[in-house]
Parts: sequence; structure tokens; C-alpha cells
Amino acid sequence: MHVLIVEDDPMVEFIHRNYLEKSNKFSAIYSANSLQAAQEILDSKSVDLLLLDIHLKDGNGLDLLSHIRKLTQSLEVIVITAASEAKTVEKGLHFGVVDYLIKPFTNERFQESLSLFFQRKQTLAQTSLMQAAIDQLVKGDSKSSKMQPAKTESLDKGLVMDTLSRIKETINRLPQPFTIQELAEKSGFSHVSVRKYIVYLEEQHELTSQVIYTKIGRPYKIYTALIQPGEHRT
Repeated sequence: MHVLIVEDDPMVEFIHRNYLEKSNKFSAIYSANSLQAAQEILDSKSVDLLLLDIHLKDGNGLDLLSHIRKLTQSLEVIVITAASEAKTVEKGLHFGVVDYLIKPFTNERFQESLSLFFQRKQTLAQTSLMQAAIDQLVKGDSKSSKMQPAKTESLDKGLVMDTLSRIKETINRLPQPFTIQELAEKSGFSHVSVRKYIVYLEEQHELTSQVIYTKIGRPYKIYTALIQPGEHRT
């Protein structure tokens, strides 16, 4: 997949690029520091996702978004901006953005936005949709097609459904067994955040753990998913 970052602050662009690279999902990452440069890339390159700032040196990013929608270009958009005015947010949502991020934000929150994008992409790739799938798109419900996340009301305090879904998707891609460090590196979330979700998944009996003792150094834990890709709870 290809992504375009539209951002005129080089440091912020660097952060976005770094976060995208951590996701390990995009084969090409383009950058533009103006609306004109962004339009030139969109005219010449195939882009699946647009990370769009609003206040740019040559205009308003929402004008570019409006132009894209008029052309019915099939790409998804995540607005990333310092503009938090209700009218601006409303306009962005009106154009059907996947998410609206207010600067500054954490890598964890950024990865949640990417998770929403991939879920929408996967859902809309189907020939037809059931009501449940449409509800996911409209309401923002997050469900993995592999390890099914628990219902929102059963999540422990401080846990987020989108992050849980992302963690489970990453677990499905990891060789089994795995360590917390490996999961943190692959998912892009912090070691502390990953540990919280690992504890929760163990409590839900979706993971099993084993302590590994070594002759040198401290013992460490490895984890194995009890529901492997393609399997479902009954």
C-alpha cells in the first residue's frame, strides 16, 4: 500500500514517517509540503491513504480533500492537525475521513488510526456487506477477523478496543511463541502498553505463558496464542 504525508513542518513529517515505518504495512511513503505538491503526487502516483494537515503554506488542506471527493478518488484520509475548532472538525468528518487526530498525539493513538484504516479497507474490499459489517464502518466498531476481541463493556479500565484489536492482529502475525518485546516492536506500541493488554488476554484465556530460565540473566516469559489464525471460539 502507498501513503502520502501532506505536512509542511519537516519535524512533524519525520515523526509521521517514523510511525508509518513502525507499522511495516506500506511499500511506499510519499511526502508533500504544500497542496500543489500533494496534488502533483496524487496525479502521478497510486495512493491508498492520505495523512492530511489543514493549515498549509499555500492553503487549507480541507480544500484539497473537497477536490479529491469531487473527483471520487478512492483513497482514505486521516486528518492530522492542530486545528480543533468544532466547525473544522465537522467539515473534515463531512468529507468522510477515517480519523481526525489533534496534534500532539502518541504513537499508540496513531497506530489506532491506521488500524481503523486497514479495517475499513478490508471491509470495503468485499463484494457485498452484511449489516454487522456496515455497523462497524458507521459506528467505528473494531473487530478482528482472526482473534475476536471481547465486547467493549468487558474491557478493563484503561484499555481501548482499537488497540486491543491491533494487538491481536499483530499476535496473529508473530511466530509462536513470542515475547512482549517482540510484540511491542512489531505492533509499534510501547512495552508498558503491550504488557497491559497481554495481562488482559491471559485473564481472558486467549494467551498462555511460560517462564524461561537461563543460566545467565533474569528469567523471562514467552507467550502463545490459544486461538490461532483461522480458528474461532465456539
